[in-house]
Amino acid sequence: MTYSCVGLFCEDIREEVSGSHTIIGVMPDNITLAVPPSNEAAGSSLLFPKMGVYLRVHLEPSHRPAGAISARVSIPGIPDLSLGELGPDAIEKAFADSVVKKFPLVGIIFKAVLSPLQITEPGLATAFVKIEEKEIIAAMLNIQIAK
Repeated sequence: MTYSCVGLFCEDIREEVSGSHTIIGVMPDNITLAVPPSNEAAGSSLLFPKMGVYLRVHLEPSHRPAGAISARVSIPGIPDLSLGELGPDAIEKAFADSVVKKFPLVGIIFKAVLSPLQITEPGLATAFVKIEEKEIIAAMLNIQIAK
C-alpha cells in the first residue's frame, strides 16, 4: 500500500465555519522551554496552555486498507494519547468522497489540541499513524528544558 503522511506540532488548531483548519504557531523541530523561576523549587516542569497535533494522511485510491487506521502521540513523561481511530465505515466514506470530488488521493485528517499539557522531562514527542498493522512516524518534536 502506498500512502504518505505529514504531521505538525503547533500551538493551536482552529476549525473554521468553512470546514478548513487554521494551524497556529507551528513549532520548529527543536524547542527549548524555560522553567519559570517560580517553578524551579518544584522541579523542571512546564505547563503548556495548549499543544496541537495535526496529521494529514493521503492514501492511494486503488487500495483500501484492511482494518482501522489510527493515530497516537507519545510525549515524554506522559502516557501515550490516542488521536483517534477510523473504522471501515469512515474509511469507506473517505474513499467515496475522493471519487465524488475527483481527488486523486484519499485524504484523512487526525487532529487534537492537548490542553493543558504538563511537560516534566525532555525528549522526543512523536506522532504515529498506524495503517494495516504498520506504524509510521508522522511528526516529531525535540523538547528540551533549559535549566
